[in-house]
Amino acid sequence: MTDSTQRQQWADHRRDEAVALQEQQRSAGDSHSPVAGPLPFSADDLESAVRAERERCAVIADGWAGEDMLKQAFADMTEWELRAAAEVARAVGRSIRGKTGA
Repeated sequence: MTDSTQRQQWADHRRDEAVALQEQQRSAGDSHSPVAGPLPFSADDLESAVRAERERCAVIADGWAGEDMLKQAFADMTEWELRAAAEVARAVGRSIRGKTGA
């Protein structure tokens, strides 16, 4: 099973759960109400959670574009190699954010 298929099945499952919870709440009547909001990654905010996770990953990639981080991790690299690694890290960050180009 591919990752995209698994993600789609998980999203479908979360939507099904949200529908079931709404039906459960309707059947409980007016005298009952939820005591907490939706779960952090419920169908209500799955899209925003995906965006937030992409941005978190992009920030990590951006961190690897910093000279200090690269020198600490790869002390034996030449200046040219460090510049190339920094550009790769910036490109990864742009790619995660869905941006292309320089």
